[in-house]
Amino acid sequence: MKYFNKKQTKLILLSVLVLSFSMGLAPSLQQNNASAQDAKASVQEVSTHVNEALKAYATAIGEKYFEAEHAPIQVNQTLIEQAKGVGEGKLVDRGAYQSAQEHLKTAQLLFVGLTPELKNSNPDDVIEVQSGLLMLQNMFNYRAAYNLVEDVGFGVVLGHLDNLAK
Repeated sequence: MKYFNKKQTKLILLSVLVLSFSMGLAPSLQQNNASAQDAKASVQEVSTHVNEALKAYATAIGEKYFEAEHAPIQVNQTLIEQAKGVGEGKLVDRGAYQSAQEHLKTAQLLFVGLTPELKNSNPDDVIEVQSGLLMLQNMFNYRAAYNLVEDVGFGVVLGHLDNLAK
């Protein structure tokens, strides 16, 4: 079993801390009377940014992007942690990589602001999207293989976002 090094552990803990802190502030920043249509539009905006992040990431590492069905799947966390090549991925387009990072960050911030509006949604979907966005961030940071990024992006994040939009 491969363990995270100190830097990776600190990054993961910091990401969780920032997300938790942001979730605590988000209700005071959001209007409490947002309509269901506004929430659906916001979920769609998050979905768009995740799609754009996946496209840009594929371009950045020289892979082919294709839109997949958005059905939630269970991702084997151990496989992701043990993936060979994590942190060693080729980077063929630095501009696309930066674009992927920016789209993903925007999606994360939009979703954190959206969570108070999702109080009547399935909490499992909300948790899956939150954890999936954090996994994607770590995978982007360590330039994981695209097939793993694709599984998390489409199967976890977009699949559960689709459930929230219904």
